Amino acid sequence: MPLAPLIVLIDGDCPMCHSTAIWFARRDPAARMIFAANQGVVARIAGEPAGGDTRTLVVWDGSRRLVRSGAALTMLRSLGGGWALAARGLAWIPAGWRDAFYDFIARHRRRLPGQAAACTLLSPRHLAE
Repeated sequence: MPLAPLIVLIDGDCPMCHSTAIWFARRDPAARMIFAANQGVVARIAGEPAGGDTRTLVVWDGSRRLVRSGAALTMLRSLGGGWALAARGLAWIPAGWRDAFYDFIARHRRRLPGQAAACTLLSPRHLAE
């Protein structure tokens, strides 16, 4: 039985978020991840608040809502192989420390390089409205 897709909600205006989504989509041959803006229709259907949570990555794995480093580790695990092994290793780091690092990157993400938000390379099978 195939696994349910992961609904990955990213900040629709963040170049780093788009680059990260592209990186994951290219390594997701099973197309298990569906990417959408956390300010869009898919986010509303998933149960996110109006306007979305632009401060963090949100992953819906079935009925489980994961955020920050927990969401990122779930995405890595879904890629399988060495990425899943890396996720297992990173899971040994206490969640508070992982989330503190995540929060640091999130606060500075607009200063980091990335694809222009308007220029996405994701195919329709990966990117939802």
